[in-house]
Amino acid sequence: FYEIKWIDVIGDSGHASEKEFTNMKPAHMTTNAYMFKRDKKYVWTFASYEEGDELFSDRNVFPKGCIIKMEKISEK
Repeated sequence: FYEIKWIDVIGDSGHASEKEFTNMKPAHMTTNAYMFKRDKKYVWTFASYEEGDELFSDRNVFPKGCIIKMEKISEK
């Protein structure tokens, strides 16, 4: 079980001044999830699963370039 700190793209389709545009920053996100697998490019996670079966829900695939920090945390 991991806590993953990552950066997400934000967007806006409205009108904005140069100052408002310059002040836009990506969202800093936190996800707590089980690690399914990882390779050199991606990290696969899930937060829910069906006991006794191989069914996973609340799934994500993170490009490693978006991840700031991954910390293993103890399971409850």
